[in-house]
Amino acid sequence: MLLAKNLSYEGRDGLLFDNVDISLDGSSKKRVALVGKNGCGKTSLLKLLKGEYEPRSGSVSCVREVIGFLPQEITFPKPEQTVGEYLNSKLEEEWMSYKTDMALEEVNLTQDILSVEVGKISGGQKVRVALMELLILEPTILMMDEPTNHLDRESIEWLKSFVKNFNGSVIMVSHDRDFINTVANQIFEITGDKKIESYGMSYDKFLIERYNRYQKALSMYEFSQRERVELEDWLRENANHPKYKFTSTVAQKKKALERMEKGIPPEPVADPRIKMRDLEGCVKGNVLALKIEKKSFGDREILKDIEFRVSSGERCLINGPNGSGKTTLMNIIAGQDKDFTGSSILRNPDKVGYLQQFCNLNTDNSVIDEFCSKTMTDYTLSRSILASFLFPAEYMDEKIKKLSFGQQRRLELAILLANKPDLLLLDEPTNHLDIFIREDLENFLIDQSVAMIIISHDKYFLDKLGITRNIELSL
Repeated sequence: MLLAKNLSYEGRDGLLFDNVDISLDGSSKKRVALVGKNGCGKTSLLKLLKGEYEPRSGSVSCVREVIGFLPQEITFPKPEQTVGEYLNSKLEEEWMSYKTDMALEEVNLTQDILSVEVGKISGGQKVRVALMELLILEPTILMMDEPTNHLDRESIEWLKSFVKNFNGSVIMVSHDRDFINTVANQIFEITGDKKIESYGMSYDKFLIERYNRYQKALSMYEFSQRERVELEDWLRENANHPKYKFTSTVAQKKKALERMEKGIPPEPVADPRIKMRDLEGCVKGNVLALKIEKKSFGDREILKDIEFRVSSGERCLINGPNGSGKTTLMNIIAGQDKDFTGSSILRNPDKVGYLQQFCNLNTDNSVIDEFCSKTMTDYTLSRSILASFLFPAEYMDEKIKKLSFGQQRRLELAILLANKPDLLLLDEPTNHLDIFIREDLENFLIDQSVAMIIISHDKYFLDKLGITRNIELSL
């Protein structure tokens, strides 16, 4: 049994959660999704549960359970090592190599992968090799931190099956709502008041129940506030009135007010929402005409015989397995890669907004300096825009290197949209954004009339946005 009692933890910005109780055991085969806004402490909670972090108060005990932890960013210390050498180094004894064979079968990889250097395997293969390393330990509880990041759709579908069939319990941090909906049967939410709310249901049902709980808490809070105000008004008007001054009524009312003030429920914390300003309506017609006869890296041909046009208002999805050249194609469209045979004509190269898959910020800059330098916006307006993207005053001079992945992504979005592009290039735009910010981004993009070219494996996001055209790539 993995048991956390009265757990409290402080992060860099103060208290993350307080008096949290969690119990989990491998035999119950639970599938728990841990959700909450960016920075609320989801990864920290996993690391507390596995014993990597020390709590401010409370305790964590683990009896007769083996924990396997899949981190958000998977790295290997020696890139030149083969997969086989790496996995064999994790075995306690040489004769245990049978565990590698069993793990290979569980993650649906062939023996060929064992001879490949770990530095040369794809993102999807990295996740499978990391899971093999964990399976060698024979875990009863599996912890996963953003396991679908950087995976293509085929790999995500495989991971869904793996999690469903895992012989133990799973607790995962994920912002992939389709993934959560498919595999989770319980939701833990770290709330705005630093507690954990538990929901024994799927993600879609959680959204409805969560809204109902919030409305009920808000109604109770508003009702108690009205009662308090009514009592205070009565006492203000009547405490010294001759009719009541020498009766027990005033004392009773005062005692009732004291009891009420002690029992008033806390005001429920509303979700923090980013506020994005609409992009300018753009002129109809083609914004891009692209023709790629050939694009190669050394002897390897990545793209060939690709030709298409994109018009205002279109929402195009570049689709294909990892390694098929999706990001390379996006770099060509953005004008960052000119080393190809063919032509790319943009209607307005200065009005292209490119949100890249990985952070493209100068991490040595402060938040405000980076924003001003990339948007040519004056200082006062910059602070206002950044505040609407949930950067309060104390974050303006914060170094970008100290921000979380989610905060860096919000800053990139703020810069992108402040420049008012008429062609949006979005490479995995929802990566590192929490569920609530993803919803804000979706609702914003739905209402925009600019052309969009998107790479995304977030099925929930794509279904909601409404793709008008697929551009298919293959290996």
